Amino acid sequence: MPLGELPAFDPAFLSRLEQLHLSARRIFSGRQNAQHVSRKLGTGTEFADHRPYAAGDDLRLLDWNVYARTGRLYTKLFRQEEDRNLFFLVDVSGSMGVEQAKFDCARRLAACLAYIGLHEMDRVYLAGFSSGITVARPVLRGRRAVVEMLRFLSGLRTGGATDLGRTLHHFTGLHGGKDGLLFLVSDFLDLERVAAALDGFFRLGLEVVGLHVVTPAELEPRLLGEWRLEDPEGGPPRRVHLTRRMVARYKTALQQHGERVRRHLQARRGAYVRVRSDLPLEDLVLRELRAGHLLA
Repeated sequence: MPLGELPAFDPAFLSRLEQLHLSARRIFSGRQNAQHVSRKLGTGTEFADHRPYAAGDDLRLLDWNVYARTGRLYTKLFRQEEDRNLFFLVDVSGSMGVEQAKFDCARRLAACLAYIGLHEMDRVYLAGFSSGITVARPVLRGRRAVVEMLRFLSGLRTGGATDLGRTLHHFTGLHGGKDGLLFLVSDFLDLERVAAALDGFFRLGLEVVGLHVVTPAELEPRLLGEWRLEDPEGGPPRRVHLTRRMVARYKTALQQHGERVRRHLQARRGAYVRVRSDLPLEDLVLRELRAGHLLA
């Protein structure tokens, strides 16, 4: 399938994506380009420390400047370079599909960040979730994998209820033992399980970034009067008479929910960014995420 025919990605978006890595290489927590410095000490390229010379050390690593000053032999230690695991969990529950722009925004956001990761030679793992992980892609790596990444995201479909607890369980079975950076792209409407699930991801040793996707209609609802409200995730419909006071209470509750998720993530040294579906992704990626203390 030609890239221009991928349903979620129009040619204009794909053209902009081609230029994204040139200006957003350092989006991930200010880390280094291409390879990423680990906490392990070895013979990489970034100097870290000295230790006293021991028999068997590589003589090329002796610090002769220190020897000239102290008369003692010390071996230079460097931080090793290593690649990184990037995990993308994209919410495909029913609520994400109520507005096509919302789901498209989630997929395009994941595509932008995964694209940067592939260009930096990271290992990229993609999955869709609702009541657990419903579809997953084996690891992708390198620039040649961009097409497969876009095909996977374009092929995602929405449906079902959100269950972050079950999603955590499935994720642990697939990736338990791997550390890395997790991007959780969701509307976070699993109100009861979100905090416990986030804690579970942190316990796996992951750095977690919550990307909270909202639409203008969710932020500023304009419905008043009699309505029959249907739950896109399977709950019973309800007839309600919406008043301005009820809408105001809803807006307050939505804001408070986002704040709870943000505080929960930041208290555990994760990150939270609220993503408006009507914001151009270039603005989001190049301005909001890079300047918004991602994983600060």
